[in-house]
Amino acid sequence: MTKKVAIIGAGAVGMTVATYLKRHADCDVLVFSSDTHTAYSQCGMPFVLEGIISDFPDLVVRPPGTFIEMGIDLHLDTEVRHIDAKSQKVISDSGVFEYDYLVIATGSTPFIPPIPGIDLGCVFTLHTLSDGMNIKVNINDNSRVVVIGAGGIGIEVAASLARRGIDITLIEALPQVLPLTLDPDMASFVEQHLISQGIRVMTGTSVDSVNGKEKVESVSTGEETLPVDVVIVATGLRPLTGVARKAGCDIGPTGAIVTDERLRVSMNGEFQDNVYSGGECAQVFDLITGSPVISRLGSAARRMARVIGENLAGKETIYPPTLSPGVVVAGHLVAGSVGITSHTAKVHDINIISGSSKGYTRAGYYPGAKPLFIKLLFSKKKLVGAQVVSGEGVKERIDALGLAMRMGAEVDELLDWETSYAPPVAMIIDSVTLAADDAKNKMEGIA
Repeated sequence: MTKKVAIIGAGAVGMTVATYLKRHADCDVLVFSSDTHTAYSQCGMPFVLEGIISDFPDLVVRPPGTFIEMGIDLHLDTEVRHIDAKSQKVISDSGVFEYDYLVIATGSTPFIPPIPGIDLGCVFTLHTLSDGMNIKVNINDNSRVVVIGAGGIGIEVAASLARRGIDITLIEALPQVLPLTLDPDMASFVEQHLISQGIRVMTGTSVDSVNGKEKVESVSTGEETLPVDVVIVATGLRPLTGVARKAGCDIGPTGAIVTDERLRVSMNGEFQDNVYSGGECAQVFDLITGSPVISRLGSAARRMARVIGENLAGKETIYPPTLSPGVVVAGHLVAGSVGITSHTAKVHDINIISGSSKGYTRAGYYPGAKPLFIKLLFSKKKLVGAQVVSGEGVKERIDALGLAMRMGAEVDELLDWETSYAPPVAMIIDSVTLAADDAKNKMEGIA
C-alpha cells in the first residue's frame, strides 16, 4: 500500500528524504517548511557576501518546481502548528493532513543573546537565504560592520567581508576564536591570520549593548563604544524543537530530539516505529565520548537523510556515532578539526597526550609552500582528536585522520603511515607523522 509520509522541514534532511522516497519507495510525500526557499546551500552564504558567488539565488540547488514535478506536495512559507501523534495528523497553516510516517527535520534557529538593543534595525543573523539577501541590501563597501561570535559562521562572514575591504570588528566573549573546535594554541594561528587581513579581533569581550534609535548606530563593550552601521549576530544555533516537544517527543540534554541508531524518535521513553528525526534538531552520539551531541554539518544531514529514507523504504539502516569532521574557510586560511578537543577531553575526564608539528604543504624549495600546523590528541595511545590549520591540504588530512580515528588507529600506526610525496604537493615526511612522533616522544618521556 502507498505510504503517506509527512516531513516537517525542507532543508538538507527533509528534501533528501523526500526525493529518496519518490525514487525508491511507493509513498505520497508532503513537505512543510516555514522558510520561503528550499534546497539551497546555507554554507555558501558568506561567499556571496564576499562576491565570489554573484548572488544568493545561485545557491539554490533545485527550484521548488523540480520537487513538485517529482510528485512531492511542497508547502513553503507554511507553519506547522501541531502534531497529533495519536491520530497521526499534522496541523498546519495550509490544512490538516494525515500521515502514516512522520519525519521531523525542523533544523535550528539562531541564538540571540539577551543584549539591550539587539532588536534594532540593521542587526542581522545569517541563517536563511532571506537573511543573506537582507544583509546584502543593507551593506556596502563603506559600511562599518561588527560580527558578534567567532565560531565558524562568524569567522567566515568576517573574513569574507574583510576581503571586500569592509571595516570589520569580530567580537567573541570566550578567550579564543573557534572555541568549540580548536585548542587555544591552534586557534591563535587563525586569529593572527584574521588580524593580518585587517580584521579587529576582540576575544574575551562581551557586548554590553547595541545602541541606536531605529537602526543600530554603535556597539558598546566593557572597554569602548564602536560606531557601526551593521551588526551580524553569529552566537550559535539552538535546535528548533517547539512543535516536537508539544507533540510529546523526548528532548535530550543537548536540547535536541532523542533518537536511536535508526534515527527513530523517542516519545515517553519509547522509540516510535513511524516517527524519525535528523539534522540539527536531532540528538545523536559522539564516537569518542559516547555522549549525546548535535552534528551540525551539511554532510551529516545528508547521511542522516539517507538512513531515514532507507528505514522508511523498509531497509533497516543505522546512523553510527559521529566524529563531526569540519573545516572553516577564513580567506586564504583553512582550519579543520575532527574528534575531541583538549577542552572536551577535560570535561569528560579523558586523559590525553598531544603531539604538534609545523611543516609545509610543499617541499621547502618549491614555490607557494604554505605553513602547515597539526595537532593530534591521543588517549591510551589511541587517536581521539586532530586539528589542522593551513592555506591548503587541510580537508584531505582531516578526512584521512577521521578515517584513522574511526578505525581505532594508535600512535605507532600513524608513525608507520605511508604517505605519498611530490615536491609540488607535499614534504617528504608529512606533518602528520611529525606530530605523531612528537606525541610518541612525550609518551615515552623523551620530550
